[in-house]
Amino acid sequence: MNDPHFRRSARSAVDLKVSFRLDERDAELQKAGRVSDLGMGGVYVSCTSAPPIGAAIRIYFALPTAWDPVDLPAEVRWTRPGGFGAEFRKLTARQAEALSELVSRLDFEETP
Repeated sequence: MNDPHFRRSARSAVDLKVSFRLDERDAELQKAGRVSDLGMGGVYVSCTSAPPIGAAIRIYFALPTAWDPVDLPAEVRWTRPGGFGAEFRKLTARQAEALSELVSRLDFEETP
């Protein structure tokens, strides 16, 4: 498929606060942003300063079904002024389950 926005998994519209940082031992403080679309494969983060393409990052956000914020490993796949798209990488079973529950709730809520 030649569509540059082709994704392996569907995304749902959402508006969640998020923080992120480079996935490095001595990475600087987290930066803030907002998630505007989310799926099992990845996320779009609106922010003022995006990490570089290819950067390994950690994305943190609160889920309604979890006591603690979810920490998801990802890789920055593309950037543009005002944000970036990231692909989730090597999710644990617990991370995938929490994310799956949130995504399925979003899909359910969008159905009339």
